Amino acid sequence: MRWKGLSLLFLTLGLLYSLSFAQQINLNPPKGKPEERLVIRGSGFKPEEGIEIILRLSEHEIVGLGTARVDQIKTDSNGTFEVETAFPAFAKPGVYEIIIFGDKGSQVTSKIEVLPK
Repeated sequence: MRWKGLSLLFLTLGLLYSLSFAQQINLNPPKGKPEERLVIRGSGFKPEEGIEIILRLSEHEIVGLGTARVDQIKTDSNGTFEVETAFPAFAKPGVYEIIIFGDKGSQVTSKIEVLPK
């Protein structure tokens, strides 16, 4: 019986830990023309977490949303980040999924809309 209680305690603590890192992102603007500026802000990630941002163009095609700097995107000690990029120059008009994931297990998705040039 003691092991069940400990298991439940660890399960509860794990759930509370994961809920304390509910990832959120803000895309500014959420829609734009190819090559227009796009600022991505994230919060609720783990502190000092390396971040990867990809754009799903189709079921079989994904691309990284590069930044002006070559540095890896990393959250601060509060689990937040901000990066400036652009709507992909080659993307056709439509709604696409952005997937942001961290090297410590965080992941969140959102949508952006690419407008006609």
